[in-house]
Amino acid sequence: MPKTTKKMESGRPSDGRSVNDRKPKEKRWQEILKAAAEVFYEKGYDAATLQEIADRVGILKGSIYYYIKTKSDLLDHLLTEVHNEGVAMIRKRSELTGTVFDKLDAMFRSHIEYMCRNQAKTTVYLHELKALDPKRRESLFRGHEFRDEFLALIKKGQAEGLILERLDPKLTAQTMMGWTNSLYQWYRPQPRKPVDQIADHFITIMLRGIATEKGLALLPTDR
Repeated sequence: MPKTTKKMESGRPSDGRSVNDRKPKEKRWQEILKAAAEVFYEKGYDAATLQEIADRVGILKGSIYYYIKTKSDLLDHLLTEVHNEGVAMIRKRSELTGTVFDKLDAMFRSHIEYMCRNQAKTTVYLHELKALDPKRRESLFRGHEFRDEFLALIKKGQAEGLILERLDPKLTAQTMMGWTNSLYQWYRPQPRKPVDQIADHFITIMLRGIATEKGLALLPTDR
């Protein structure tokens, strides 16, 4: 029988870890991204270290370098994930049946709920996005595809006579997004003010503020 130099007993490899501690690469990567979001949120990107992120996951710092080369790479991956999730989410809502207002309601509602339920990720995204070099931002996010989903519906609503024609559509989209994005600066989970109540408040003010008389007739009056 060949001689072995390392012995495995009781289902444990020779390094002392349980076989069950080994996780698929994709699952581990998601744990690293989640930990990075939490540490960046709590300490700020500049002050955070890869060692703190590794400690949060429960792995050696060197293991992180299997996935990335620098802390900046980790931030890029995190920002891209949040952006892509957001774009996919609102595009799905924009394809729903209904009026322009039904679609804008669904899009803004999902955006607000995502921000409130993923506070660490969205805070890091919105805060660090402002610090990115414009060329780097363009390479990561392919222009303004998130805003443009809202912009297209605003233009459609104007063409249908539902949204005030005198409003600049791009400025309107930017204003509405800027207002909802401000949530990350002040929102904290509040049992007395659930997320759907906050979404109702925002959406009511935004949609009624841009609607024509014809458009107002399509909006609910019970909130």
